[in-house]
Amino acid sequence: MTTFIKNVNELEAHFSKYKKGYLYRGQVKHFVDCKGHTNIPTSFSRHGCIPDVMFKWTHYAKAMIRGYSGVDYFDIDLELSQAILQHYGWRSFFVDLTKSSSIACWFASNAYEESKSIHMSEDIHENPVWLVHKDAKYSQSKGNGHIYIIDCLALDTLGIKIHDLTLMQGNEGRLRFDAQQACLVGNLNDRLPPQVIASHIEVPSSVLKDYCDKNSIHDVSDVFPSSDKDFVLKTLLSLPWEKMNVDSPISTFRRGLEIPDYEDNFIKHLPPNVTLYENFWVSDNRNDSDNPFKGLTFYKLPQISYYANTNEEFDLGLVSDALKRHGDFVVEIDGLVKIVEVQEEYIYEKGIHVSVDEDGYISVSGLVVSHPSNVVTGVGTNVGWVYKNNHNVWKRVDHQDECPCNNSLRHQLQFSLLRMLNEAIKNKELIIENNCCYRHKSVPPA
Repeated sequence: MTTFIKNVNELEAHFSKYKKGYLYRGQVKHFVDCKGHTNIPTSFSRHGCIPDVMFKWTHYAKAMIRGYSGVDYFDIDLELSQAILQHYGWRSFFVDLTKSSSIACWFASNAYEESKSIHMSEDIHENPVWLVHKDAKYSQSKGNGHIYIIDCLALDTLGIKIHDLTLMQGNEGRLRFDAQQACLVGNLNDRLPPQVIASHIEVPSSVLKDYCDKNSIHDVSDVFPSSDKDFVLKTLLSLPWEKMNVDSPISTFRRGLEIPDYEDNFIKHLPPNVTLYENFWVSDNRNDSDNPFKGLTFYKLPQISYYANTNEEFDLGLVSDALKRHGDFVVEIDGLVKIVEVQEEYIYEKGIHVSVDEDGYISVSGLVVSHPSNVVTGVGTNVGWVYKNNHNVWKRVDHQDECPCNNSLRHQLQFSLLRMLNEAIKNKELIIENNCCYRHKSVPPA
């Protein structure tokens, strides 16, 4: 049953009945299912899942949570990583609610719009490039908005967990889910069960706006903090742009992770730190006689090989055989990986270099690329961790030549690439390009 509210006093009186044990949801429209029940679905049930993109989003979500909370990357549960996905533009198995009635009123009185735009910019050499943006905005809606008051006890009775995202806020500025006093509920098969809705109210948009103004919520930045305040947003916006496969005389790029832009991000002359990645392969650019990678065997793998990671032990029998057969080798992925904690601009990892010395010590280090704008200015390796082969399980050992940094995650993810290489060899998924290069069948030829 819907309750109609006429003014701010009535709205405040209604909210006063639900002070403790309740959460809120605001929408500009009311949706029902075929039986007439309120329908509040998860974003996955609306849009479906794209595994490759999901793995990439989840990696960066977990890496950023680790960066500001100190929680071990592999201990971060699904709910925490979904918090980033849900609130910065991707999909999840959860429905987002808020602890704040004023935030719910803002969402109930502001309509979301999304569109594509193309910015004509210039790369580092002042050549034209097109950047495709997903523009997003909220504008004051007309008519009435809808607010749903959710009974936490009913959620608990149904075994649906509530995840309070405000507990994640640290000292790293003002994150989006903190500004929105957000909670996630789930995970859910498809939607929020309608029986957990204790009250549904319909309120004129003008009344909702007055209530928001009274509670110091005036514009989008009060709900979606700008990138200079929200480091998660800033990091996502700093990921490399990737070239689109479109028929165009001008190179066209989209963000490595496509997120809605609420800010005007037009830049005419792109600075070097805006990286434009265009399917560059180290393995295809090593003809110089002094190139340190010239005679090495390369394995080209898809990006998902990096993002579908694990810290569990795995058999490396086929990789061990490859090391015996080829000596040092390189695994290269078809993309650039930003290390969240590294402050160097336009420095990325693109795979791993595996080497073995005469004593049988195996080093796994990062393949590093310097990529300002659309130019590759340098390629090399960093210092890695050292391992010993123990019946085809490579065990890490202390070694005088190991990397002294305290970023264990960087090395764990480098090592995890070997699992995917071993699987690719086992499943016969590699194509011989030449006597020094193998390519995964899912990677198109250069």
